[in-house]
Amino acid sequence: MTPLSTWGFSSERVSHYQNYAQENELWNSSQWLRLGHYRKNLWGESHSPILGNFFVSPVGASDPRQELLATIQLLFEKKETAQISQCRYLARTAWLKKVLPLESEDLVSCPKQEQWKRQLGAEELYIVFAASDLNSAGSSFGHTFLRVHNPKNTHELELLDYGINYAAVTGEDSGALYALKGLSGFYPGAYSMLPYYQKIREYTNLEGRDLWEYRLDFSKEEVQFLIDHLLELEGSYAPYYFTNENCSKQIMELIDVVRPDHDFSGSFENISIPLDTVKALSENNLLKEEKLRMSLQAEWRSRYSNLGYSEKRSLQNLIESKDQKILSELPAKEQAKTLEATMSYLAIQEYRQQKDLKHEKYALSVARARLGNQTDPVEVLKPKSPLQSADSVAYYFGYGKFDSHDFYRLKYRRAFHDLLSDDSGLSAFSHLEVMSFEFRYFPELQNLDLYRWIFIKILSTAPVTELDTPLSWRLDIGTEPRLSPFLNFGAGLSWDFSLFSQSRFSLFAISENYDLAEVAKPHLGLEGLLMFKGSWGRSFLSGKYLQNFSSGEAFPDCGFGISKNVFKSEIRIETRMKDRTPEIALSVVF
Repeated sequence: MTPLSTWGFSSERVSHYQNYAQENELWNSSQWLRLGHYRKNLWGESHSPILGNFFVSPVGASDPRQELLATIQLLFEKKETAQISQCRYLARTAWLKKVLPLESEDLVSCPKQEQWKRQLGAEELYIVFAASDLNSAGSSFGHTFLRVHNPKNTHELELLDYGINYAAVTGEDSGALYALKGLSGFYPGAYSMLPYYQKIREYTNLEGRDLWEYRLDFSKEEVQFLIDHLLELEGSYAPYYFTNENCSKQIMELIDVVRPDHDFSGSFENISIPLDTVKALSENNLLKEEKLRMSLQAEWRSRYSNLGYSEKRSLQNLIESKDQKILSELPAKEQAKTLEATMSYLAIQEYRQQKDLKHEKYALSVARARLGNQTDPVEVLKPKSPLQSADSVAYYFGYGKFDSHDFYRLKYRRAFHDLLSDDSGLSAFSHLEVMSFEFRYFPELQNLDLYRWIFIKILSTAPVTELDTPLSWRLDIGTEPRLSPFLNFGAGLSWDFSLFSQSRFSLFAISENYDLAEVAKPHLGLEGLLMFKGSWGRSFLSGKYLQNFSSGEAFPDCGFGISKNVFKSEIRIETRMKDRTPEIALSVVF
């Protein structure tokens, strides 16, 4: 009988490999299941969401056994197709080399792919968290992507690294249609690889979002294996859902491919929040370093906040007229501060407007150089690490009084944070709450009530400057006692001022609408919101004046809240006077 080792690329050899795979049930290997992105449904059946040209077998998406047998046949049956198939499925081939008794003559080289990977030079892998941006629905919860690092790219040359991104292909959709299709999985999601400097430009320069980079504890071989798997996924896609099958879930699945015995992606079945996924990696000791890349807007706002009134007016006039003579009335130090702030602002506008402003910036830099050493380096306040922020899931336990009645409070918040929460890694002075339930028990009345159900509650504030007037807005949808639905919204402006570490005042024109299931009770009015935060904690003071246009009745509504982190929990006091009825509650948040 002819020795097995001399058969080479043949049906007999394939049959031998397939029999070995079946005897050892290799399709149940965690590595194989991760390579196919398989999940188990309620009945224990496997299914993969990957669509496109990824699977070899017609039933490969639902049958990991058939996909494995078909892969073995494709890779090792014919020599004339092996060059294409093995170089197409690099990660599968690399894994099969470890688990099958493959003969060396059944393996081919892939010079094109190997040359590309050498040029890439990826030896380290970073996960990057982009801070949230409430002005963009798709960025409300932040964003995560990967950076593959070539050790030759040191210091600023890191911008020559590549970013691995997973995102929805949304076309020109926006607004309500964008949100509805994103929640329903109508968009395809796909991986892409772009130069890292393009990601920097997109997030820190255009969108004004800070980037937090964390090096993953992966070996060079593990990084190469992940790259091989990404090449396998080229031309593939999956339905994109904003809440769970999103950027962070798919990035976690890539990490699971490298570390198949972990189940990071399985921990985020119902909702995948980018910040939570980064925290999960940290808790499992997979993050080794932390580096912050602050946005251009952070520098601009720091410089702007250091200007006095006359300097701010001069800055505005200088940008509008481009005439440096308007600075002549200012002392040299104030001139220098104004010029530096103006250059910082033009750097942002250059990216936003896609204009070449190098001549304007050069003229300003020459004028600044002539003034000599007048200013100290600007101190840009570094935000606290997002790893130290509060968890997105929270439980509130409290005691309070409503009018003259005592009550006990229990609230469950699924996501994400409220105005009194630590906003590390999040938009400052913002509120983003999705699916929360608050129960109250009044022992005197022996009554347990679903006091409030919040479907979504958003507060977005961005400060006005001499040159920018961003819109602040709020939206509340939910129910009050006896499941009475409401829809409240408002729009206005916000201003920062110097008090404590950071302070902001917002003024809104608001519309509050109650009892929508019966006779709607619309109210129109104004709301002022004063927010503070410092080393002592966070607080707010609010005041509303509303007019009921159905009855003509007017009433005030005011509130106050203060919170302080204590160990891994949070203690807060909240008071409210609504329609002349007082309420106060002391709560502990876990």
